[in-house]
Amino acid sequence: MTKSERKPICLLMNLGGFETRMNELLLKAYCLGDSIYSLTGDGIMPLAEGNTPVPVNVMSLSRGELHVWSSLINEQLREQGMNVANVVILAAGRKYCGVLPLGTAITQGFRIGA
Repeated sequence: MTKSERKPICLLMNLGGFETRMNELLLKAYCLGDSIYSLTGDGIMPLAEGNTPVPVNVMSLSRGELHVWSSLINEQLREQGMNVANVVILAAGRKYCGVLPLGTAITQGFRIGA
């Protein structure tokens, strides 16, 4: 992704094992976006020096938990004015790492930023 393709915001999504590759994934995230946020169990948390909240493992959430969590995230995205044109999601785990546009269905019909 070139400088002109970078987005203002990169959201970090954990697909299981994110923390085992944290340094590598943070470097990739800073190549993708100017500001980095972690999708934690408490919602969207900005990364700051000395504060790197690990994203919640979305693969470990039950259907009910995922529904509540995704609703919380979507509400916070709207409150903070994050829209499709400005945001990219770095979804990663132990073996997978990929970029998802905001609004992508993540599982069981749930979308982030829908």
